[in-house]
Parts: sequence; structure tokens; C-alpha cells
Amino acid sequence: MVRAATAAGVVVVLSLAFHLLAGGHAPSLRTVAALTALTTVTGLPLVRTRISVGQLLVMLGLAQVALHMGFSTGGHGGHAAPLPMVATHAIATLLTALVLGYGRAVLREGWARMTGRRLPRPAAALPGACLPVPVGHRRPLPSPGAGAVMGRAPPLLVRRPST
Repeated sequence: MVRAATAAGVVVVLSLAFHLLAGGHAPSLRTVAALTALTTVTGLPLVRTRISVGQLLVMLGLAQVALHMGFSTGGHGGHAAPLPMVATHAIATLLTALVLGYGRAVLREGWARMTGRRLPRPAAALPGACLPVPVGHRRPLPSPGAGAVMGRAPPLLVRRPST
């Protein structure tokens, strides 16, 4: 949820900034909050999967169109010139793709340069690690009287052969 909210925040902030640069009207805070929430919910399934660069650009382009339409509603009359608006939203799409693709690495490097220390990397799950008994599965109990192999039955009497 945190990754989706962070990505949605980046998408909405950059889209709004470039929308305003092109001469668009500022939407109300309520509209921005609603669009951010909608973008977060829409992005939830996307943050769990690998997305190619082409797919990311298409999705961000569609998000820019949807956000532009959302920013333009709300009772504000008039629209900015279409060509600068399209150009700035296209720039916002590319910049958003760069931030989402390389933002974590840039922040880590900036932190290392400012503090002289590296941030710890998140622990990766070990691919071959597994529990000896899967959680939630019960091992069958040996039946009583199965012999001394269980370790709880009395030992079998062994007679020595008569010589």
C-alpha cells in the first residue's frame, strides 16, 4: 500500500505541476485528494508486478490524460492552449517514469553522499529456503504398536539361538 501511495503521489504531483506550467487552472484540494486516492487504488495491483518500460509509459500517459481531465473539472472556466498542455503532460509522463524507475537508487546515492553511510538494502527472500514441515500441514502420527522403532514401545525380547 505504501508503494502504491508513494507512486500515486509522484504521479499526481508531477502531473499537477506540469498542468499548472502549461497554464491550466489549479483544482481544489478536495479534487487533488480524490484523484490521489483514485490513483493509489488503481496502482495497487501494478506495484506487485514487473512492468516493461513501454507498458509503464502507456499507463502513465493514460494517467496523465485522466488527471488532466480531473484537474480541468470543478467549475473553473476556460482551458489552456492545447499544444503546450499536451507537451507539458508528455514531459510529466517521461519525468514520472524516470522518477519511478530510478528514484530509489537516486535517493540512496544522495543519502550516502550526504551522510557518508549507505542505507541497508531490504532483505531478499531466499529462493530455496523452506521449512522442513510446511506451516499449516500436520504430519501423520505413527500408529500405536508399530514396534520399537517409535522409541516408546518396550524393546522386543531377543532370544539367543542355542548352541
